[in-house]
Amino acid sequence: MNPYEVLEISPGASIEEIKAAYHRMAKQWHPDRFTGEAKADAERRFRMLAEAFGMLKDTPGRAAAAPAPEPVRAQPQAASPAPAIQLDEGPDRTAVPKTADEWFKDAQGAYDGRAYGRSLALILYALRLDNERPEFHALHGKVLEATGGDARGKVKALETAIKLNPKDVDSMILLAQTFQGLGMQARATRLWETVHNLAPDHAIFRQPGKSTNPKGKAKEQMASLGEQWNELVAETRIKLEKLFKRG
Repeated sequence: MNPYEVLEISPGASIEEIKAAYHRMAKQWHPDRFTGEAKADAERRFRMLAEAFGMLKDTPGRAAAAPAPEPVRAQPQAASPAPAIQLDEGPDRTAVPKTADEWFKDAQGAYDGRAYGRSLALILYALRLDNERPEFHALHGKVLEATGGDARGKVKALETAIKLNPKDVDSMILLAQTFQGLGMQARATRLWETVHNLAPDHAIFRQPGKSTNPKGKAKEQMASLGEQWNELVAETRIKLEKLFKRG
């Protein structure tokens, strides 16, 4: 596979051009946009895009594009065997497809390396292959948190992770914090209570100056959000007063 041809970029493309091409084409060929036979082709292209991006993201401009194959000429019966398939003739049809676990491992590696866009594409594909793995949904939620993505999607991912693994404390903490950020204090408090019951010695309850009581913790964080809002209102009022004085 020639990664430059897959991403439709030149061999001298910069890392910014590589990223832009990957995100544009990943959106274009996302399997959720297709049905029937077209969906199968989209899944194949989506995999190729992720693999091509993985090949180029750390070494932009270093890998040389594969030369174009020469036209296939008719050979006499006594001719030597046909030449091997060139890199740019497409993916190896005999290659063993990646498993959901392998896609998840790649997604986790991308997340750990802060390549959140790539991690999101990879974990979505892993979920398409296996939608019943709590750790897949948990990573999906963490990636959406890191990218500042759709809050509704993040809540759904974390709730699914917790449903599949009722002892996933880390997903509960992230979901509780998400609920607090959305102003859903009651739901956040219930989650903090569950976390405290499951892991009373969790590091989050030992932070300096923080309450070890789950209800108290939720109130403290909500109070913090309220203080930020009050500060914003006060700043806005001051700016308006100055504006009217100038008038």
